[in-house]
Parts: sequence; structure tokens; C-alpha cells
Amino acid sequence: MFKDNRAGGLLREVLVLCTFWKSDYWESDKVAPYPKMSTKPVQHLKDMLPLAGIGVYTKGKGKDYTHQSPCFLIIKGITENEKGEPQFDFHYVSKMQGIKSSELLNKMGKQGLFFTVPGERVLSVLKESGIEPPIEWQKLLEIGSISAPSWQDWIGKRFLDILQQISNDDYEDRIAEILKALGFEVEQLGHRKEGEYPDGIAYAKDFAIIYDCKNSFNYSLKANDRRAIIKYIQDAKKKIKEQRGIEKSYFAIIAHSYSEVKNISDIEKETFSIGFLLTSEAMLYLLFKKISLGRSFLLANFEKLPSNQVITVENVEKVYGRGI
Repeated sequence: MFKDNRAGGLLREVLVLCTFWKSDYWESDKVAPYPKMSTKPVQHLKDMLPLAGIGVYTKGKGKDYTHQSPCFLIIKGITENEKGEPQFDFHYVSKMQGIKSSELLNKMGKQGLFFTVPGERVLSVLKESGIEPPIEWQKLLEIGSISAPSWQDWIGKRFLDILQQISNDDYEDRIAEILKALGFEVEQLGHRKEGEYPDGIAYAKDFAIIYDCKNSFNYSLKANDRRAIIKYIQDAKKKIKEQRGIEKSYFAIIAHSYSEVKNISDIEKETFSIGFLLTSEAMLYLLFKKISLGRSFLLANFEKLPSNQVITVENVEKVYGRGI
């Protein structure tokens, strides 16, 4: 049943994000960049995260996706790239069934590529349209509803900085430090050693992870990266076996977020190794689990994380347990 909270006082704003890039753009977690735009109109929202959001489809550059259903989103982060352009880190919740993006925008009023709408107005439009919002989404509208401590409160600023745009060298260094904190013995290469190498190798007792850091949002594995990573893995596996006697080696790519997952299966076939795609957030969540679980956090369980797909916080929870 639709729950109208207006009688209980003011509600928080809803952030509306628009795109015409893909017909299913909002249906998977990612970081949405907005080139040549400014974060000034939404700067105040940074202190209100996580935030209820709506992803709508528009038309542009010869494409028209306005007939697609809008999506309920949870906005997890609002950052800027090196040019000061806004980037919205969002989690997909569900589609709005029974309404087109064009219809929703007509009722709310389009104000740009991204804009805010009072929560009261959004709930009124949804109710009028016969759309019941997800409970987890609607709870974010309630002022004062985000008082519970976050898992990120367990982690210091130095590591949380990897969610922002930092230098490539700093990103590599922080990832190496996180891996050490998890309990791995880390051999850092990358910018620390001249030549063509992976950014590092993380050693556990019975396995090793050859990893490469990509300080990018919406990273996509290009052909050049694919060839380089294959060579890194092949050379490193030989070294690991000869010097450490470890037979089992994995590879991992670590990036802020991914736009698509392609070519990783090719790397697995070429190198006879299983690959992991980790995000900055997933790395931080693993660190949180290490801190909260203490000795119960086992590196051996790392091997249970899903391969050949982007590893999310939810994936980590399935292996190491939920919550604090």
C-alpha cells in the first residue's frame, strides 16, 4: 500500500538524472558522468547521501528513449572528475512500471540534465500515476532517516579518498595498502618499478592475485589493455611458481566502476586464470569486513567471490556476511 509521509513533515529532495545514451542505462549500477556541467546546483546534496533518485530517459543525438520506463535509483555518491564535472554514483533499485519517461517528466517538469524535485511533489505524482515506490527508496525521503552508522564510518579518510578522483600513483598506493590490511603480502610494482608490469601481486598462503589498477570511472577493457594484461599475467604466473612455489594464481582488475564487461573471458582462456573485477567500493567493503570480523576474516574466502563479473558489496556480503 502507498505510504504518504507528507503529514509527518517535510521530505527530502529527489535527484532526477536524465540520459539518452542507452535504452537500459539506468538498469545497472554505475557512475554517471555529466561532461561540461557543474555540481553547484546539487552541491548541498553531498551531506544528504544516500539519496533517493530517479533515472529518466530523454532524446538527443538522433536517439529517442522517452518511451522507456523511468527507474528508481539510490544515489550513493556525488563527486567531480579532474575537470570539476559532476559524477553520480548510483544503485539501481527497480523500474517504474506503467509510465513512460516522457509522461513522468511532463508531470514533474524537466529542468535540465539533472535537477531536484521536492519529495512531496514526487510522491504526489507517483500516487496520481498509481506507482508504489520501493520501501527502501521511500525511506530515504524521510528527514532524519539516515541516522544509523554507515559501514564507511569504520574506514579512515585516507582510504575513503579512493572513492574520489586522486592521482594514478596515489590510487595504486592506496589499493596496495588495503590489500596489506586485508592480510595479503603485497609486492607493489606499477609506478614503483620501471618496465611493463602489473601494478602488484598479492600473496596469500595458497594462492596469489596479480592485480592491475585502473583509476577510472566507467572503465571499459580495451584491446590494448587486454593484450598488456595477458602478458602481465603470463609473466607473473611463471615468476610466482618459480619463486614461491604457488600453483594457483588469479588476476584482478580494480577500478572505480565499469561501463561494460567484455574481453575478460578471453583473458581467462589465454592465461588459464580466473579473473575478478573489483570496484573501489568493493575494496573498501572488504576492508570494513576485515576490521569488523577480525580473525574470522579469512583470505581463503576471497576465492569464493564471483569471477567474470563486477563484484559488488552484495557479493562480498554473501561471502563474508551482512552488516556490522
